[in-house]
Amino acid sequence: MSIEAVNDKKYNRLKKEKKFEKKKSVSTTKIIVLGFLLVIIVGTVLLSLPISAVNGKVDVLTALFTATTSVCVTGLVVVDTFSYWTLFGKVVILILIQIGGMGIIAIICGMMLVLHKKVNLKERMIIQDAYNLNNLQGVIRFVKKIIIGTFTVELIGALLYMVVFIPEFGLAKGIWFSIFTSISAFCNAGIDIIGPSSLIPYQSSPLVLITTMMLIFNSGIGFVVWWDVLDIFKRVIKKEIRLRDFISKLSIHSRLVLSVTFALIFTGATLIFIFECKNEGTIGNMNVCDKILNSLFQSITLRTAGFASFNQGELEGSSVLVCIVLMLIGGSPVGTAGGVKTVTVAVLIFAVVAVVKGRNEAIVFNRSINQGLIRKSLAVVLISLVAFVLLSLLLMITNDFSMDDSLFEVASAIATVGLTRGITSELNTVGRLIIIVGMYLGRIGPISMFIAFSNKYSIKNSIHYAEAELIVG
Repeated sequence: MSIEAVNDKKYNRLKKEKKFEKKKSVSTTKIIVLGFLLVIIVGTVLLSLPISAVNGKVDVLTALFTATTSVCVTGLVVVDTFSYWTLFGKVVILILIQIGGMGIIAIICGMMLVLHKKVNLKERMIIQDAYNLNNLQGVIRFVKKIIIGTFTVELIGALLYMVVFIPEFGLAKGIWFSIFTSISAFCNAGIDIIGPSSLIPYQSSPLVLITTMMLIFNSGIGFVVWWDVLDIFKRVIKKEIRLRDFISKLSIHSRLVLSVTFALIFTGATLIFIFECKNEGTIGNMNVCDKILNSLFQSITLRTAGFASFNQGELEGSSVLVCIVLMLIGGSPVGTAGGVKTVTVAVLIFAVVAVVKGRNEAIVFNRSINQGLIRKSLAVVLISLVAFVLLSLLLMITNDFSMDDSLFEVASAIATVGLTRGITSELNTVGRLIIIVGMYLGRIGPISMFIAFSNKYSIKNSIHYAEAELIVG
């Protein structure tokens, strides 16, 4: 066989492999996009039933909005969850939150494992693609870890909440409120059934606020970081490595996630403390310890959780801007958080630093960042910002809200946060539909929507065009 024939054969094989990988990615994305949509539809039907509402009547738009905010783990609500819905309706909402938080793929795989059904190769490849895992080895174990880890942390959170809620509400209500709040916090939903004021009544309760922050933080850093930290911790316990080497033994992804996460949390908390320390409408009347605690809580809850410990409508303009930025950044990949993600922003920052320093490569922890990853990060941020601006304009055009309120509301929706400056219940029909679209796009990602319904699988990387002469900067 000639060299040309061998090269052609190799090229065709690589082309087929790339085409297959592209189709697999689109197939997985379609499952996620349509899966969330199907769960929202089912949730809407269940919440539309007379048994779901206290007064026995639910309009379809309210049911759709509530189902969407639950599945997309956002937390924006047009009716008070604690008073509007019956126990049946609240249980439906809780199930939708759990499904939305853990993800469609994990839920389906978990059900198959419970039913003792074998997960075939195709399904394993879908799991691998959904969670961006490097190989097929251990994908089922990874999903098992997600399920077991999720329920374990939620149980711990519920037990801690019970210390406060059982004495206050009694045994039955205290346990129910604790379970609901723990799941809602861990899944970053921000929906509560305690009362109309979120966690404002507990702004001076360190146990409630710290427990909530713990749940938000753990889910926000992503499942991959969980297992990496736990594995290294086990090695420290076994004295395989020294404690002082803990950080250096973490993967680059974990180190980057934790570095950016802590930087955003403490920067946000510091700025909110500075801007709000004299604002009597927020934390101005609190003592110093409570001011620090609530500033820290606000910074963490902005990472897509949606619980509030003070009135968001009373925030200073400077704080509103900080909140919008933190919401749009969101949490970290492969977790329950929304936003463009911490790693995405960090990759772009390192790319900018490389340009400023005249480097050919972006460097993180002495490792170069793949150019494809930089392009993907740029696309995610740009498309998300376009969606944010477009939806904000539409909301301002169709509803009589200020710019601050509109930008805050849309950022909260598209980053699946759930905080509001008090305008969600005042949205008209068009406004509600705009926020529904924002929440859905925020949960699945605008890029996922484009990929899912794109039928173009052709490989065009083999075509090289002449470089365009452009001037930038």
